[in-house]
Amino acid sequence: MINQLVALLAVSAVAALPTPSSQSAGLRPVACETQQDLFDLLNAADRNDLKEAARLTVGACRPLAGLHYDIVDEENGVLTVRLFPREDDWTSSRLGFTLDEMVPVN
Repeated sequence: MINQLVALLAVSAVAALPTPSSQSAGLRPVACETQQDLFDLLNAADRNDLKEAARLTVGACRPLAGLHYDIVDEENGVLTVRLFPREDDWTSSRLGFTLDEMVPVN
């Protein structure tokens, strides 16, 4: 678990740098169904594996743009968010995981 957190922090630090490789990966703010899906997406982006990143973005992760969400929990830079396809529609809401740096500061 600690190794995963160290790896996540390293990937986050590298992803935040304005390098050509991170810009070409085009990783936008997303929320994933599980923490493992989030870590897999970050690893794919770090490796510039566009095919794997696209597979995860279409399947297990979705862009945060245009979604309503509430932050439920935060642990070691990973946020648990409740996603609302329609504002305040609790029946269709679900949990997702994202990095705290991907969530805009309100």
